[in-house]
Formats: sequence, C-alpha cells, structure tokens
Amino acid sequence: MPPRQPLPRTVPLFHNETLDSFLHRLAAANHLPADQLLPLLEIRRAKKTPANTLVEPLAAAAGVRQRALELALPEFLDADTDAIEKPGAIGRPRSALHTAIQRPACRRCTHAAGITMTVTCWTTHDLNVCLRHRLWIGNGIANADEQVDISRLPDTLRAQRHHRNLVARHGRRWVRNAYPDARKMYFAWLQQSADPFDLLDTARRILTDGTGKLPSPDLTLTMVFHPQVVTLAGLLASREWERRAVATGHVTWLVEQITVRNILLGYVPKDRKDPLIQWVEQHFSTHKFVAFHRSPRIYDAFFPRETIPPPRQPDEADAETRWSPFRPYYRC
Repeated sequence: MPPRQPLPRTVPLFHNETLDSFLHRLAAANHLPADQLLPLLEIRRAKKTPANTLVEPLAAAAGVRQRALELALPEFLDADTDAIEKPGAIGRPRSALHTAIQRPACRRCTHAAGITMTVTCWTTHDLNVCLRHRLWIGNGIANADEQVDISRLPDTLRAQRHHRNLVARHGRRWVRNAYPDARKMYFAWLQQSADPFDLLDTARRILTDGTGKLPSPDLTLTMVFHPQVVTLAGLLASREWERRAVATGHVTWLVEQITVRNILLGYVPKDRKDPLIQWVEQHFSTHKFVAFHRSPRIYDAFFPRETIPPPRQPDEADAETRWSPFRPYYRC
C-alpha cells in the first residue's frame, strides 16, 4: 500500500504541468532519482497504465488534495471520462493527442510560484509569448534558459494578442489546423528571399536569453516574423477565401491578401510548386474527402480538438464543426 503520509519534502503544483515533470520535481526535492520515486511509493506505472490510477497514491505522497492534483495535470483530465462536466476542465490542453505540445513554462512565472526547477507543461499552439513577463516561450524553445526577452519586439508581443483573438473569431480547431502550415509556408518563402537590411543580425543584437546569450538564427527568425505567421494563419483559417474560391473558381483574392495584409509584400506565386498553391490543393482534397465520408470520427481525426470542449446538449450544434463549401467526392 502507498504511504498515507506525504513525503518529507513536497513541491507546489503548477498549472498544466506534465506528469513526468511533476514526478521529476517531487523526486528531486526528496533527493531521489526520478525512476526510483514510483517504485518507492509502490506505484506501478506501465505504458498502458491509466493515468487516473496514480491520482490517489500520488496525491497522498505529494501532500495535496486529489482534486487539486487532477486539475493541475492534464493527463488526469484526459483519463477521466467525466472531466468535461467538472469545473476547471474546459479549455485545458488535451495531452492524449499525438500532436499535443510540451514546452518549458515561463521561467519567471515558475520563479514567482516559488519553483526553482524547470517545469514542463502541456500547452496550446497559440501560447508563444508570456505577456506578463514578455518572454518568448513558444516554438524553438527546448529549455527555460533559452526563453528570450522580447520587450524590444512590440509587434511580436501584439501578435500574441492577435493570435488569441483569431482563436475566438474563427475557432481554436481551425486556427490550430492552419498555424503549422502557415509557419512552414512562410519560412519556405523566406528561404527564397534575401535579407537586404540585415534584419536578423540587427534583431539578434538586441535579444538575449536567460543566460545572456544571443538566440540562434532560426529562433530569431521565428520570433521576428511571428506576426506575419499569425496573420497568415488567420487568413487560412477564415472562411472568406473559401467562399470566394468557390464563387470565382480561382484563388486570386487569397493571393492578393498576402500583400494587402503585409504578410509578404509583392507576393506572386511563380508556379504550382509554390507553398500556398500546394496548400490550397491539399486543403481542397482533405475537405472533399472528409465531406464524402461525413463521419464525426474521420472529421475529428483530420481536425482534432486541441483542448477539452464545453459540454453540449444532444441536439445542440457544435460551434467548431463546419463543413467546407467545396463539393465532396461523389460515390460511383
């Protein structure tokens, strides 16, 4: 039986922390190797062990209430089939997705919580900047010391708010679906263009990470052009370009918006190998396939939810389920 008394040293919980990160901190606080903590507590954990079987003994060992532990760690919410009905669960990251994102939490937020160790959290695609502390905590960050102070990049700070507004406007499912493609597309365009004003070198000289070092060129590129990537993701996630493409039979409006919205000035696709044209063709194909099958299971496989959704009544429509205006493939 696991001990009913907490370990000699306990650690504070942190919002959306991964289970492995919490176990690592708890073990380190008690001067134990991380892989010896669970055996010492007589807790068996295998790959197929349901996470919620760990809640009761781990809460006792950590000296915290069971419900508090469940709410802090998304793995326990994912394992609970009734989590959607519980307060505090809606909008939390879904850790069970194969596309789920783990990143170090803002180092200044963890220090403010009295935590000196690195905390790894489940997060969402849109959480790239800690606005409270003006740190870049998103793409390209592998450990907390690499987080960069971007106080001198006001456009990147504003892009975090813009990204949040896009999620509210178009739906998290659709912005999240478009964002990785927007990043890939935009950086493919950048590789084809020069940097006549030495923008990246200038940016690197005014940015430093937690150790005082300059960020890598790739990370600098990610931070400097984040506003353009967010704007592009919002354009791709909107329904306006789809309606116009169906009505006119071409994507001229979408191409023009790349320049109009200051994403990439003077943009003109050279041929069908252009990243945007290839994305449009793949987008058409995917939506036609999904519309052909008309199956919620296939729909969720192609367009997974990033967070736990709010509960719905049996006859209530899902606000984040939308069917494309493109005609589906037809059965023979």
